[in-house]
Amino acid sequence: MSYKAKKIQTVDVNLPAEPGSLAKVYSAFKESGVNVVASWGYEMGPGQAQAHFLVSDVPKCKTTLTKMGMKPTVTDACWLEGEDKVGTYAEVLTKISKAGINIGATDAIAIDGKFASVLFCAKPTDFATLCKTLKI
Repeated sequence: MSYKAKKIQTVDVNLPAEPGSLAKVYSAFKESGVNVVASWGYEMGPGQAQAHFLVSDVPKCKTTLTKMGMKPTVTDACWLEGEDKVGTYAEVLTKISKAGINIGATDAIAIDGKFASVLFCAKPTDFATLCKTLKI
């Protein structure tokens, strides 16, 4: 398997599921100088959405969101990146499964021969085992 894994923390917030919610957050990030490395968001149900941010400065991000009246939380996750080869992600997920870890959420993308993925444990107590499994 040709990938590198590392521990990360995401800053997570609930947002109203309405036009402009994410734009307001990014405008505040721009004004505060929050560097966003990656982000993803999705609707959770009627009127509710959630966003996750991988940032260079977690405290600055949390402060910015708190000033906006939001209640940010920090979540431990694992970041994978490497060459985009057929079957690599299947191998990673099989290895995690064999370790008895239930992945609560994941996002993956491949562009120009490279891939990246973020993995969240369904149970935070599994995070140490996930890191050991990925040799972090």
